Amino acid sequence: MVTLNADSAADLLEKLKAIEITVPPRKKGRTTEHCERWSICRFLATYAETKLIQYPMRVKKREGPDFLLSFPSTHVGIEVTEAVPSNWARANAHREKLNDSNLIFLQCFLPGEPQLSKKEIDNIATGVNRGDGWAGDAPEKEWAEAMAYFSLQKANKFIESGYERFDVNWLIIYDNWPLPAVEYQKAVDYFIQWLENLDTPLPFDCVFVEAGHSIWHFQIPAYDQQRIRDLWKDS
Repeated sequence: MVTLNADSAADLLEKLKAIEITVPPRKKGRTTEHCERWSICRFLATYAETKLIQYPMRVKKREGPDFLLSFPSTHVGIEVTEAVPSNWARANAHREKLNDSNLIFLQCFLPGEPQLSKKEIDNIATGVNRGDGWAGDAPEKEWAEAMAYFSLQKANKFIESGYERFDVNWLIIYDNWPLPAVEYQKAVDYFIQWLENLDTPLPFDCVFVEAGHSIWHFQIPAYDQQRIRDLWKDS
């Protein structure tokens, strides 16, 4: 998808459904473009019939930021990122290379932690390392910390790399952080608290996090939840 134009919500949904958004496994040709297309298409489908999207609209793929969303009265720059531990991504890629049927256990990761050794990655990928457990609200706190880490990472890149700024600037995070059952209501409360306490606000007017079956929309001091509209589920 390079450019997509739509005159109405119905038009947008029809055109989105025709787009192939499958993301291949990491060892079978997955690219950043696959992930970005997945995120932006599901985002637009979810908000197509809300006040967030105006018509006629146009979305264009670009770089720095990743997309430009144009409405009759405003232009929105959208940066997209995936929240995933690099070590977990390496372990999954190694697992795919070895045998997709291997049982792999969830692990505790720290955002930005050092790269694990090849042996440690192999132990995770082959199921030798069962990992540590979580207690209490540890999953919710870890989730918030991970979303905070990737928000700051993109904010710093946005500023230091001289990304073009538009009338409005959004960040979309696809949550792929490995955790046991997360109580999202509690997790997003931790994340909004972090946003509110930042000394220097993020350079984004809104942060959207696709997590579970919903997209969480954060705009200080509030947030809301929108159920994901999966047009491709039965395709």
